[in-house]
Amino acid sequence: MKKDVEQQFLEYCRHIVQWGDRIPGFIKNMTYEQFARDEITHLAVWKCVEILGEASARIMRLSEDFEIRYPQLPLKQAYAMRNQLTHGYSTIDLGILRTTVQNFVPPMMEEARLILANSGRAH
Repeated sequence: MKKDVEQQFLEYCRHIVQWGDRIPGFIKNMTYEQFARDEITHLAVWKCVEILGEASARIMRLSEDFEIRYPQLPLKQAYAMRNQLTHGYSTIDLGILRTTVQNFVPPMMEEARLILANSGRAH
């Protein structure tokens, strides 16, 4: 695989970590009700999740090999969520968005961090 493709892959993994790291600061210790009422917060979280999905799409476009090499990095699922947020914006269930950031995003970020650490380019 070309070196520049590997570098792009690592850059997109960094984007996953950077944007995913923003989410806890937005939601802090909010209850679901507080989250749902706070439009600025749920829109900020929404945008972060969209970017995780867009970074995932870009990784998949680089090479199918990344899906095979990193099965714990849920690229297709993140991209599907991005598509739902972007194109199905009028039907978004904030409960699903909240569940996504609580249950789906942390393991994805953990895997991206592990990939970066193993590459020697964690920063």
